[in-house]
Amino acid sequence: MPDQPHAPATTFDDVPVGTHVADRFVVHRVLGRGGSAAVYEAQDLVLDRAVALKLLGTSTSSLVDTARFEREIRLTARLVHPGIVPLFDSGWYAERLYYVMPRIEGDTLRTKLADEGPLPLPLALRLAADIAEALAYAHAMGIVHRDIKPENVFCVNGRALVADFGIARSITVESATSALTADGMAIGTVAYMSPEQAMADPLLDARADLYSLGCLLVETISGAPPFRGANAMSVLAQHLATPPQLRTALPLAPDALIDLLERTLAKDPNQRPPSAAAFIGEVTRIADELTRVSAPPSAAAEDSSTVQRPPAVAPIDRESPAEHAIAEARRLFNRGVQGGEQMKDVLALAQVHAEKALTLAPQSALGMAILANIVHVQGFRGFRDEASSFAEAQRIRLAAVAIDDSVAELQTGIGVSLLYWQDDFVGAERYLHKGATLPGHDATGLRHYAAWLKMAGRFEESLSFMGRAAAMDHEAPHIQVGLADVLMSMGRYVEAIAPLQAALRIIPRYDQAMERLEMARHRSGRIEDAYASRRTLLGTHRLFDRLEALTTNFDRDGWDVAREADLHAELQALQSLATQEDPFKDRQTSRQLSDRIIITCGELGDYTRAMDWVERGYFIRPGRLIRVLTDLPFDRRGLASDRRYARLLRTAGLEFLL
Repeated sequence: MPDQPHAPATTFDDVPVGTHVADRFVVHRVLGRGGSAAVYEAQDLVLDRAVALKLLGTSTSSLVDTARFEREIRLTARLVHPGIVPLFDSGWYAERLYYVMPRIEGDTLRTKLADEGPLPLPLALRLAADIAEALAYAHAMGIVHRDIKPENVFCVNGRALVADFGIARSITVESATSALTADGMAIGTVAYMSPEQAMADPLLDARADLYSLGCLLVETISGAPPFRGANAMSVLAQHLATPPQLRTALPLAPDALIDLLERTLAKDPNQRPPSAAAFIGEVTRIADELTRVSAPPSAAAEDSSTVQRPPAVAPIDRESPAEHAIAEARRLFNRGVQGGEQMKDVLALAQVHAEKALTLAPQSALGMAILANIVHVQGFRGFRDEASSFAEAQRIRLAAVAIDDSVAELQTGIGVSLLYWQDDFVGAERYLHKGATLPGHDATGLRHYAAWLKMAGRFEESLSFMGRAAAMDHEAPHIQVGLADVLMSMGRYVEAIAPLQAALRIIPRYDQAMERLEMARHRSGRIEDAYASRRTLLGTHRLFDRLEALTTNFDRDGWDVAREADLHAELQALQSLATQEDPFKDRQTSRQLSDRIIITCGELGDYTRAMDWVERGYFIRPGRLIRVLTDLPFDRRGLASDRRYARLLRTAGLEFLL
């Protein structure tokens, strides 16, 4: 069907309501206009959801190099990150270029600044860190934004989302330079343009985005960008030759922030922070110090006593052998729960201590709860028969409930069983919440409830509970991995690195920590570190042929090519294995073979194949779908490009994930 209006009742600009664009998007209403584009709310008939359709003006569209635009859009479509507004589609309509994004329920930073004026410093730093996280990820994928400005940043629930990746680069250098004085283009972009971009440097790299981010951060704090002038050329001249007067513009800013901004706004890219990841580290330290200094003593005391480290299990009477045995059983269980052959003996010793406690105190519901957890995990990890272990754990839990159902660890154990083995996501919440809030709760109870909150999309609450769990038990590697999982789900990959390293200090061969560390380093642009992590991952699994190929490809072609080639090799091996064993059977490593295939496809950006496996798994175990989409270390939002995704979520009653 050709693009044409369908009996419009009202028109906005030159696109009537009801217009079908590309036989896929139906225009509903205008959301806003600028000098170079208009944005419409439309309905995506393929994904069955509201979207924002941005239609560039004819003059702007004429500047676009079509081949480059299509190439950049294909690259940008691979950017799947919580802090990046994804692109769903693009094309031409009535000699005008368009591209399609999700409909964001939030204002742009430009609107927020217009309505509220300069932002409080802690919020400005948090938004800058969010933008830098998105940039670090994009830079790791080889994509430079080139047009960071308040108009291209959305503010949603106090967090920043970056839009319009790949668009600026599609305009040819010659056309962009000649258009600097065009209405609607110059001021919005030139105020944030790096010197090398102003000079049309063909070797422009990721550090140009950092310069633009520095300009944006100055404006969010002071109300104006660092350079202003009567026209675009005047502003450009200042970018090229005039040092920013930051102490004048930001008289109350801490010295550390002034120093960071002076380096970020250096004319020479070599004097700027070396990467977005490095910028994040510095701006986060400044924000943390600001919070520490500004917090009143009473608030700081409350933070350390009730938020950071809440009361743990009731103090143990060291004169009681039963309580001592329970404490030792819990400690060993928390160390061995993540599995691995080397943890078989750790769990066996934990069982000995739990059984000793019950010999001394047969009616201890707490001792029974811990023993049930140990027996359950031993079966799940393959250290004993799975079916009989699950049955025994259930029998022990029921006996404990009859004695005392107010034991926190007992409630957590029931919730975990409902969530992971009975696929009852809704029912699990009641028990996991009780397990995390009853007196005597432990770190594992906090961790499991935090995991449930993450799956439910309640990230800030999840981070709070997981952070408390990590503070309560520094020696539990699975809690450190849980903390990293929440941070990665929020797109905070740089912050996720530290807890993963902590987990590996406790257990150097912890598979899940090694896997996530490689991902976090890759997604935050730490190429050398990511390469080292992948080598370690391959080496510890004795995959020496792949290790040799990775090394050869890295030396010859660089990290991106080497990593993608190894991921393809991994996918081929997993698919071969799937012909030899049931890919939908829970394995000792906490995930099905199909899960590993989905994760690998996600890393490759092959979301069609990933969706094949998601859908097949749903047919076999429908209740497990929410965990597959929200608890595996891949970003499910990439699946939105597949038309089956929205249909499947609606069928499963999971519309909130859309």
